[in-house]
Amino acid sequence: MPETRNAAPDNLPSLLESHRLWAATGGTHGARADLRNLDLVGRSFWRTDLRGALLDGSDLAGANLDHADLREASLRGTRLASASLWEANLGRADLRGADLHGAKLDHADLRGADLAGADLEGVSLVHALLDEDAGQGARP
Repeated sequence: MPETRNAAPDNLPSLLESHRLWAATGGTHGARADLRNLDLVGRSFWRTDLRGALLDGSDLAGANLDHADLREASLRGTRLASASLWEANLGRADLRGADLHGAKLDHADLRGADLAGADLEGVSLVHALLDEDAGQGARP
């Protein structure tokens, strides 16, 4: 049975701007983006600053996250199937149990990312930056 996700809020652009301010000021201004369990299928987050954002359980299948900054973001159980993450920064991101099958992670920075239990079937990692033990515990 498919998981139920909430529709993206109408004020998503202002939430993302508030998060950008939060990330840029080390949390002294703005607010951390809580985008957990949302339906964000096919949306564009090109060059979006999502450092430290909460995206657990969201559906980002087919989304454009090219050049997005997802350092230290929480993406546990997030569906990123067929998403484009070209040159995305996922350093120290939590991707445990994420569905990345068919995603494009070419030139992405995955150093320090936790990929335990992630589905990496068909993932493109051309010139991606990876730790030596990256993918341990991930499903091919």
